[in-house]
Amino acid sequence: MKTLTLFLTSFFIVITLYSQRSFNKKYVRLNANSIEAQADLNAMEVAFDSIKKLDCSNGLSWYTQGAMHNIPNRINGDNELCPKYQTSADKLWGWADCTHNGTTEAGLHFLLWHRMYIWHLEKVVRKLSGKEDFALPYWNYGGYDISDNKIPAKLSTENSPLYEAARYSILNNGNPMMDNQIADIRLALRELKTNPVFIGNAGFSKKMEASPHGYMHNLIGGGYANPSESYYNQIYQRNNYSGLMAQVDSAGFDPVFWLHHSMVDRIWDSWLAIDNSHTNPTEDQLESQPWKYQFYEPDGSRITYTMSELYNKVYNMDYTYDNLLYEQDAIVASVEHKLLKKTAKIFDIQPKPKETIVWEQTIDRAIAGESFTHKITTKAAKKTHKLLKSSNKSIESATENSQLVLNLDIAVYKEPKDYYMVYLRYPNKEDQFIGMMTFFGVNHEHGDGTDHEHPLGEKGAKLNFSYFISDDLMSSNEPFEVYIKKNGIGDAKVTIEKISVTELK
Repeated sequence: MKTLTLFLTSFFIVITLYSQRSFNKKYVRLNANSIEAQADLNAMEVAFDSIKKLDCSNGLSWYTQGAMHNIPNRINGDNELCPKYQTSADKLWGWADCTHNGTTEAGLHFLLWHRMYIWHLEKVVRKLSGKEDFALPYWNYGGYDISDNKIPAKLSTENSPLYEAARYSILNNGNPMMDNQIADIRLALRELKTNPVFIGNAGFSKKMEASPHGYMHNLIGGGYANPSESYYNQIYQRNNYSGLMAQVDSAGFDPVFWLHHSMVDRIWDSWLAIDNSHTNPTEDQLESQPWKYQFYEPDGSRITYTMSELYNKVYNMDYTYDNLLYEQDAIVASVEHKLLKKTAKIFDIQPKPKETIVWEQTIDRAIAGESFTHKITTKAAKKTHKLLKSSNKSIESATENSQLVLNLDIAVYKEPKDYYMVYLRYPNKEDQFIGMMTFFGVNHEHGDGTDHEHPLGEKGAKLNFSYFISDDLMSSNEPFEVYIKKNGIGDAKVTIEKISVTELK
């Protein structure tokens, strides 16, 4: 009875906190595949029909709104969609400001910049459609209703202003994603739930950017189709190319981009709600690593945010979501944390947590075939488990004081069309999923942006993928393996150069 009372008390506390968080929120973003959201999708059709007729130099035009995310450095042939733009020298105000360039500053601002970007488009749609209560729907991929894993019907209807031909054919044909794709999205969402911090290589923001964010970009753009699909990409004006969503420089031109990023924003809100120790970047952190925030208001005027203005705005938006992910988990967490008692965490308070190398091993081995397995030496495994136990007293309190992070340093020489699932493997135990390796934006970040197939040069791209593993390690001294499973049929060479474990505290 006492447990039931505690559970019910916790339930009402969570509901009360959510209600308080939603107080004064004027707009509600809905599941795009719900009946209730169809009026909002109708409004998007009306607005997109209007903005697609505007001259590309108009700040509210479809071309400028897409180019604000990014634009190819060079258009193949004369630009049929925007004669004013041919090369990067022709960029207009506010174009190409997105946070996909691999810098530390970009990683800090990824979620914040995209939140502001889609919010400004939301306001434009509200004005042009005449729907005063319009809120940008989200695509609830990974959901447990079969409709959640289909692209909303209006976006796959050929005569709709929201239709784009250069998309994964399964989706445009009105079918749900394949079962294995849905399962992988759910694994990624589940892993994000337990991520303890916002910043850093293993932090929530960077993991979110890789998956489901980058995963969905490449999937929608046909990158994970079997066999891999190709299309006419109308932004690059190239045949036999990837879909709009699979390239940073054309992604913002596909209307599904906005529903996808509304979902990304919802996942961020959900992560914050599950544990009140989760925190956003501070104003000082934003000031120390500034980014450009330039957008158009619904009347066509320009607005540029200082970091102080951004800080005061981005965490006080005028919308909420009809529901959040992890809500049941939030109730359980409230019981485990004794009615939402705050647990102080140091990782997001300090500008940079102290990082100590526990061990590292040079590998220099390509992932050959469908999988890669590397056995961690007995000495390194024992050192990992000993440190976990001694620094945290028990596995159960591993997230309280310090965190162990597995780091993979890799090299690629052209952008892989595949993605990779990363696991820890113990003998006779179920593999522990720790995250994905996805490659959306690698050409944009490390290449010259002019050649899709071979833009990275002889040096290739050196990439880092990091994963919190304290809650995935077994409470034993048994040696373990790093197991990586390839998904896709691409031929890009992916080399694991080094594996290491570091401790953050």
